[in-house]
Amino acid sequence: MDPKKKKSSIGTWLASLGLLIITFGSKLKVLFPLLKVGKFLPTFLSMILSIWAYTLIAPFQVAFGLVMMILIHEIGHVLAAKQRGLPVSAPAFIPFVGAFITMKKQPQDAETEAFIALGGPLLGTVGALGCWGLGYATGDSYYYMIAYIGFFLNVFNLVPIHPLDGGRIVVAISRWFWVIGLIVGLALIIYLKSILLTIIYVMFVYQLYTKYIRKKNSAKPGEVRVEMLSVKLDPYRFEEVGAYIPSELHQRELRYQYYTDLASEQTYLDVFYPSVGRIATISDLHGEIKRARLLRTHMLEDGKVELDIGIEYSPFYMENGKNSSDDKRYYDVSKRHRLIYGVSYLGLATLLLYMMWITQAMVPEVR
Repeated sequence: MDPKKKKSSIGTWLASLGLLIITFGSKLKVLFPLLKVGKFLPTFLSMILSIWAYTLIAPFQVAFGLVMMILIHEIGHVLAAKQRGLPVSAPAFIPFVGAFITMKKQPQDAETEAFIALGGPLLGTVGALGCWGLGYATGDSYYYMIAYIGFFLNVFNLVPIHPLDGGRIVVAISRWFWVIGLIVGLALIIYLKSILLTIIYVMFVYQLYTKYIRKKNSAKPGEVRVEMLSVKLDPYRFEEVGAYIPSELHQRELRYQYYTDLASEQTYLDVFYPSVGRIATISDLHGEIKRARLLRTHMLEDGKVELDIGIEYSPFYMENGKNSSDDKRYYDVSKRHRLIYGVSYLGLATLLLYMMWITQAMVPEVR
């Protein structure tokens, strides 16, 4: 490479970094809490590791640009989550896989889920367009290559399958887009021969299977289930309070107490037998308790008494008092928002595909 051209290239890359800071500076202040050394150090180290890994198969400029495109995409998710008041972790990078953030609190409706999902490809597209503009202004073909990578990464993430962003955005439009995702995803697997996409696709298919085909384990409004419980007691528990041991076929209602431990955030159900007191405790039984009933009594060979108890309850249609993704109300989105997300989603996908098409001829060969 010509030394003058190399110096010019380095200069334009430094100018790019400055332009990035100026362009996003006002928005990045939201990220300052994430940039504390203790919190950002794992992100920084994983970025360095990813850049190094990508340099094994591509020039440094491409490796660096690829990681920056991923970072801008993840910042989009962080900014969107912060705007909705949901705490998130700093991005973590995985070489040859990408990056991810973890949400410490999940969205409680499909519109919020779509808003956060759209933030990534939206800001990612802005970053890729900015890189394309730098290529146009400087004539450095590597900018076009990185812009092309950015366009591809973001349009790839718009494929409507979970856990890609597209699969989360379309929940606010129509879940029928997931059917399109099944077709498009399979076509991409055949064309790209991507192991990662294959894994994502299999996970998505299994998710749809458990969500819509294997319905018998899912909670329905008004559904009543029975949790069977066998309790072994020493006969002395009855004798010391002067209570009779129930006969084999004797049935009766039992008193119970249902509560949540604030420290562990776990639910507990205590079951009581008259005069004997508490005889059993069940944890993590999420639902509205209808009744606790003694169904049968057995005298065991070791002399102990075994009580068969049935706990009737209605599983919570809403988890912890809030909508869950298994709740039909989770997907209640206004027509206005469906239109907004539909236009945004299709418009963004069209723009990215168009930019990939016009940029392809400008991408240099990688040596």
